[in-house]
Amino acid sequence: MRAIEIDGLFNARAADATTPWIVRAGSPDALTVGGETALRDLGVSLILDLRERAESGIRDHGIPVRQVPLYGSEPPVAGRLEDIYETLLRVRGGALAEAVAVLANAEHGVLVHCTAGKDRTGLVVALAQLVGGASESEVVADYARSGAEVRAVREPFALAVAAAYPSEQRDEILRLHLDSPPAAIEYALDVLRELGGAEAYLRGHGLTDEQVGALRGKAKVQVQAQVQAQAYAHEQEQEQEQVPAQVPAGSAAPAVAS
Repeated sequence: MRAIEIDGLFNARAADATTPWIVRAGSPDALTVGGETALRDLGVSLILDLRERAESGIRDHGIPVRQVPLYGSEPPVAGRLEDIYETLLRVRGGALAEAVAVLANAEHGVLVHCTAGKDRTGLVVALAQLVGGASESEVVADYARSGAEVRAVREPFALAVAAAYPSEQRDEILRLHLDSPPAAIEYALDVLRELGGAEAYLRGHGLTDEQVGALRGKAKVQVQAQVQAQAYAHEQEQEQEQVPAQVPAGSAAPAVAS
């Protein structure tokens, strides 16, 4: 996925296509009018909110929202990332499948987000990507990009939370709120593998054949767009290499050896 700049969003990335089927980000509560226009220009016609209802702020934008609370309870403010991911996978499979189904059913692009755009969003996007045919290494690489973006925005909040807990919990709390270490999503992938893999896991929680096919189709279009973009860039490079060097006016042409 490629990083994108949208006014009022942070930690924002989009599938590599002119009109991406999936865009991921942190909370869009600060989305500006210009940011909304930019999302619509990308083809986004739906926002998938993975937060609990009590977390949602005032929505000033006009893009329709579908809310699928992923935790089903108050979000954890302390704990180990790996344990939280495992609990979501083992206990909240229905909610995870419902969220992925929203992506599958959408006619156009979807912005999927939670608060920071790395944990709940990371799991839902990973599941959708895996069913679509992405490799685990691609999923891990995408997930790992969130940390730096999140830290720049969420560090004051994380430090305030950590200050309310015993000092021995500080590092784990900061890791939970600010980091996206590859080891955390790799652990989640191990749990997912134990549960049968992404597709079997989601099918077991209600994802249909049609929805699996839709995810694969969306991902295929994305891959085709990537290939076309790479081919076009290669053609442009070749054309530039074939353009003869211009001799400055008034300069003598180089002598040809006899």
